[in-house]
Formats: sequence, structure tokens, C-alpha cells
Amino acid sequence: MIYLNKIVEKLTKNKIIIKGVDKNKINSLEQSLNKKLPLCYKEFLEKFGETTDAINVKEGFYDYTGFQGESIFYDNIYGNHTNKDGLLEQLQEDGKTSLISQVNDNVFVFFSSQGYIFAFFKLNEGENPPVYGYVEGQENNSFPKLTNSLLEFFELYLEYGKDPFNALN
Repeated sequence: MIYLNKIVEKLTKNKIIIKGVDKNKINSLEQSLNKKLPLCYKEFLEKFGETTDAINVKEGFYDYTGFQGESIFYDNIYGNHTNKDGLLEQLQEDGKTSLISQVNDNVFVFFSSQGYIFAFFKLNEGENPPVYGYVEGQENNSFPKLTNSLLEFFELYLEYGKDPFNALN
């Protein structure tokens, strides 16, 4: 593993249950896309793609509890209704027709929260690509860069009190 060692170590230390998907599922996903996924994201799927479960969290303690409750897992990116479908529906609902055409085959929507905030990367921007986002009702007609890398997104998201979505405010 190249990118996610620190995250795996912290989640394991906090006794977070993590479960990844097997490489066959990742290969199937790449075949369906007809493109390669960035290595950082493949590591994410291999380690956390099925679930993270913060069963040991006490009330008021939320530091490094995993991705519990978010639409970030394999079944949210490869199934009947994906995060990408959700983003396209939200853009349509918000009247952002100029942005819809930008959500093409190069865009991979890996994250959705509550169906109103989305994060994605572009498949042609390297092994640890920048992350872009959208939030329901957003004023500007662009997809702001949230973080300079996927690893940075994961680290900020998991660190209590930090927010990878600041660029959407």
C-alpha cells in the first residue's frame, strides 16, 4: 500500500471495523468504466470499500470513526443508483444544465452525503487525483476543487473538526 497506510493505522488503532472489496470487484468496475481507477482509490476500495463500522464510539467522540453513514462504499458507486446518478439528478433539480455535460465518462463520483453534497475525481488526473465537489443549491456554475489529492480528502474527512468541503461554502 502506497497511500492509505496512515489512515489504516489510525482506524485500526481506534478499533474501527474495516472491510474491503476483493480485487475481482475492482476489476469488474474498471471493465465497466473501460478505464483504470487511480491507485489511491483502488487502495481505498481494497481496504474500506465494503464498510467501516465505528462500534466502539462513545457519545461525543467522533475523531477518526470511519466513513460510517456516508455513500462512499462500493455499492454506492457500482449498482442500480450510483452517486453519479445522484449528482446528475441534483444538477438537474438545481437547473445547472451547463454543469451536467461536464459530468462525463472521465468523472468518477465516489462520495455523496445525504444526497445533497458530492465529491468526485477525474480518471485522467493521476494516481492520487485532485477532488472536486458540488453542494445542493450552489451559486457558482463550476465544480470547485476541494483538495489537491484524494488522500488529502480522506485525511481531512476523517479528522474531527476538519472539512474537505470548505470550498463549497
